[in-house]
Amino acid sequence: MPGTWMPHNRPVLGVVLALVLSACGQSGVGPGPSPAPATCQAQVRKPGVLRGTGPGQPSGELVVRLRPGVPLAQAEELARAAGAELVKVRARARGLRVRPRGGVGLVQLSGRLQADPRVLRVEQDVRVRALQRVPDDPLYPGQWALAQVGAPAAWEVTTGEGVKVAVLDTGIAPHPDVPAAEGYDFVQDDTDPSDPGDPNYDCTSHGTMVASVLVASTNNGRGMAGVTWGPGGVSLLVARVLDAEGAGSLLDVEEAVLWASERGARVANLSLGTEGPHPCPEGLRTAVRQALQGGTLVVAAAGNSGPQNNSVSCPANLDEVVAVAATDADGRVALYSSRGPEVDLAAPGGNGSGSCRTDVQTASPSRTSPEDYPCAAGTSFAAPHVSGAAALVLSRWPSWSPDQVRRALEGSAQDLGAPGWDEEAGCGLVRPDRALSGQVGTCR
Repeated sequence: MPGTWMPHNRPVLGVVLALVLSACGQSGVGPGPSPAPATCQAQVRKPGVLRGTGPGQPSGELVVRLRPGVPLAQAEELARAAGAELVKVRARARGLRVRPRGGVGLVQLSGRLQADPRVLRVEQDVRVRALQRVPDDPLYPGQWALAQVGAPAAWEVTTGEGVKVAVLDTGIAPHPDVPAAEGYDFVQDDTDPSDPGDPNYDCTSHGTMVASVLVASTNNGRGMAGVTWGPGGVSLLVARVLDAEGAGSLLDVEEAVLWASERGARVANLSLGTEGPHPCPEGLRTAVRQALQGGTLVVAAAGNSGPQNNSVSCPANLDEVVAVAATDADGRVALYSSRGPEVDLAAPGGNGSGSCRTDVQTASPSRTSPEDYPCAAGTSFAAPHVSGAAALVLSRWPSWSPDQVRRALEGSAQDLGAPGWDEEAGCGLVRPDRALSGQVGTCR
């Protein structure tokens, strides 16, 4: 697989990665040349601002408290006599907001008002704002995907505490911004789920990239933010089911789904699929159904086959699996994203333009650095946005079944086309903020 993560010509049941990489030498959906080492490193942006953590700031207006017995009807005349404009009257609080006019300064206006016998006291009006959680990760300001799904508002409710999420992929490689995780290697049959990396590829770990979208260590002053907040948010479980070239067996995937469910995973993310819309083996369907009964929601990438109907790959084409299409930075369904009657939701996957401004921020070590932050595109990176959204909902309502979580996500999704479900975006763009606030309707 030199220079790209696009699939080889493997047997039809071979499992391949459902993605398009951009910052690592690939543009759009076609193969690209191997990149120079520097292309793997994402541009570092200025740190985000922590909102709501400092003292309130004066607004340039004054609050006037009236003495008991002074009629509020005198507010307009009182303000005008002092050289002020009346902004608002608050009857219950018996307070007026006024601002200077005609060249009168705040100090001068305050003195005039305080000298009026009808006034009890004069205060500066102080502005307040929502105490929104804004991570201090340097790359966060450029992570348009998190803004698109309303993650900041969702974080006001929960960051995913107490939920275990499994990532079934190429394994995971050490990265300072991605939390360590327990797991199993179903390729080598051992307890080390480490991703050895593709020697022909610079940004070496697809599994780490997918996991970073979901659980990157957030608000730690480095790198990027995840849909959930990593440590302090969800806990990660890793199943290595794909080899160094990104291929594997659906039988291993079946086994890993059951393994993850047995270990308490509430969500299993599968950013992988068959080449083309091949029917899934009945054994995999049975495994997914068993996982659902055990409380595990299974989320899978729809695929990158473009706008041909009935092109959703297995396992996303199972009715029991949440199939995720990709949106671009403009909020439209990405051109490369698979369409079909099996699509359930859409989430940010990037344009495939080769720019971090339009592709999804991820984390992965590279051959040149243990802490690279490549940007990528594909339904592989849309799926963990939905898995993260599911984890946030489960953190808020831990007793919910997978079906309840799915209905909440579908019913709160943002329509992207005609009202209701369609084959491009399913129920629409996943919006965990809406789900957590109770803005849930019926999709289909």
